[in-house]
Amino acid sequence: MYLEFFILIADYFKSLNKRVALYEWIFPLFFGVCIFTILFYGENSSATKVFKDNSINLLGILAGFSITIITILTTGHSKNLENIKKKMTTVKIGKNTISLFQLLLINFTYSVILETFLIIFCLTYPIFLSNFIVPLIPKIVIFSVLVFLIVHVLLLTIRNLTDFYLIITRPEKKANA
Repeated sequence: MYLEFFILIADYFKSLNKRVALYEWIFPLFFGVCIFTILFYGENSSATKVFKDNSINLLGILAGFSITIITILTTGHSKNLENIKKKMTTVKIGKNTISLFQLLLINFTYSVILETFLIIFCLTYPIFLSNFIVPLIPKIVIFSVLVFLIVHVLLLTIRNLTDFYLIITRPEKKANA
C-alpha cells in the first residue's frame, strides 16, 4: 500500500510552531468540543446532514484551489517565486533547514491530502451509517471530529493564502544597472 504521504504529514507537523499550532489546531479543537457539547445536550441534530453535504462541496473546491496554487508555485518563474526558493526559514526537518518555498509546498500539499481524505470520509460515512447500527455518542464524536478537521483545513487555507499573497504581492527587487 502506498503510504509515502505520511512523510509529508510528518513534515507538516515538524514545521509547526506554537503560534501556528494554537491557530490551526487548538482553536479548531475548541470549536469541535463546542459542537460536541451542543449536539450532546441539544435536541435537534438535523443540521449535521446539511453540514456534511456542504462539506463535500467546500472541500472539493478547496482541494482544487490548493492544487492550482501548488501548480503556480512549481511552474511559476516570477522573481518573487525564485527568491522564496533561496530564502531559508528557521524550520528544520531532520538536519536540513527548509526554504520558504518548501514550507509553502509542504503546507499546501498537506492541505490537499487532508481535504482528499475528508472528502472520502464524507462520501463513505453515510454507507456505514445506513448499514450498521451506530449509537448516538459515537455519531456525535465522529461529527465533532469532522467539524474540527474542516475548521482546521479552513484556517490552514487562510494561512496558506495569506503567505501566498504576501509573496506574490511583494515588490520585486530590480537589478542595479
